[in-house]
Amino acid sequence: MLEALPEVDRILVLGDIVGYGPDPNAVIERLRSVEARGVRGNHDQAMLDPGLVELFNPHAAAAARWTQRVMTPESLDYLNGLPFYGRIGRHRVVHGSPRDPIWEYILDELQAEEILVQLGARYCFFGHTHLPRIFTERGEQVPEENDWIELPASALVNPGSVGQPRDGNPNAAFAVVDLSRSAVRFERVAYDIATTQAKIRVAGLPEVEASRLSLGR
Repeated sequence: MLEALPEVDRILVLGDIVGYGPDPNAVIERLRSVEARGVRGNHDQAMLDPGLVELFNPHAAAAARWTQRVMTPESLDYLNGLPFYGRIGRHRVVHGSPRDPIWEYILDELQAEEILVQLGARYCFFGHTHLPRIFTERGEQVPEENDWIELPASALVNPGSVGQPRDGNPNAAFAVVDLSRSAVRFERVAYDIATTQAKIRVAGLPEVEASRLSLGR
């Protein structure tokens, strides 16, 4: 994804930096090397508050417990330094939603409309659902790839997931935002899924965490 990314002013990561994959410490080191700015997700929070793992489904809980065992003190310090809320000027950055930054899934139009009313004339970039989406007062939009999409004054924008796509497309998902023109472009890039799957299996993580990568589910 970093190789496919055009020149940008900054890189934003919308949470769940760790929790599923076999290289949590290396991921954090890579984000630090490119000076990415991030917010905290529910899986990141579970590394700091282990009791939260009990809220996950069995496969996610097993992966989270494995991640807890391999996290370095430096990586835990990094996660502990992540905010729940981020900003880009007047715009918002969260993992879940502006109402609940790590747990609420934004999935339907009525829910999104309530959030947009509270948000006002600004954008909120969010993650958590692993689904590339735009919500505006006009409703929900499943974006096409590689086309600039103009945004109205108020919008909720989810770029999808780099490491765990769940929209049926196994390619890594990300988005490029141009605030000067109020527009966003969604992109996908293939990555070495087989190598990641092999690492997951060697680590003894749940098989579903490997097999789902081929399906984007």
